[in-house]
Amino acid sequence: MATLFTRFTHTRALLGSMLVRSLLVGALLAAMGAFAVTAVSTPAHAYGQPNWEVTFHNTTNFPSTGQAFGFWGWCAFRAGVTAGDDGDCQFAQYVHSPAGSGFTCHESLNLTAWTGATGTFVITGSATVTPTSQTANCLALFPGSATFSGVDTGFPAAPGHYVIGVPPGAVGEFSIQVNQVGPLG
Repeated sequence: MATLFTRFTHTRALLGSMLVRSLLVGALLAAMGAFAVTAVSTPAHAYGQPNWEVTFHNTTNFPSTGQAFGFWGWCAFRAGVTAGDDGDCQFAQYVHSPAGSGFTCHESLNLTAWTGATGTFVITGSATVTPTSQTANCLALFPGSATFSGVDTGFPAAPGHYVIGVPPGAVGEFSIQVNQVGPLG
C-alpha cells in the first residue's frame, strides 16, 4: 500500500510540475504572440506622423480613339497644420495610345515645403521616377521637372471626398480623399 501511495504522490507531483511547466510555456507563447500581433499591426510611421493625408485616383478614356490615361497614389503632408517643410507623395501614372504606344511609371516626390493657405495644396520639392527611362514622359505630366517649386496640386486643402469631372468627350472618374489626421490647429 505504501508503494502505491508513493507512486500516486510521485505521479501527482510530476503531473503538477508538468502542468506548471505547460502553463508557463503557454503564457510565454501567448505573450510572444501578442507582441508579434502588436508589432505587425502598429504602423511604423517611417515618414513621421502626417497632419494631412490625401489619396487620389483617375481613370480617363477617350472612346473610339485608343487614348487613355490615369493615375493613383497618395500624399502625406507633415510638420505643420496649414503649411510645413516635410512631406511625401507616391503615385503611378499611365498613358495609353493607339497601337500599344504609351507608358507607365511611378513617381516619388520628396517635399521640402507645402502650404494649403490658397485653398489647395501647393508643393515644393524633388521627384524621382521609375523606370528612369520614363522620367521625361512622367514628369511632363506632373510636376513638370525633377525639382519644382510652388506647384499647385489642385488637391483641396480641406477634409472631404471630392469627385472631379473628366474632360469633355471622355469617360472616367477622378476622385480625391483628403483627411486631416494630425493636430487640428
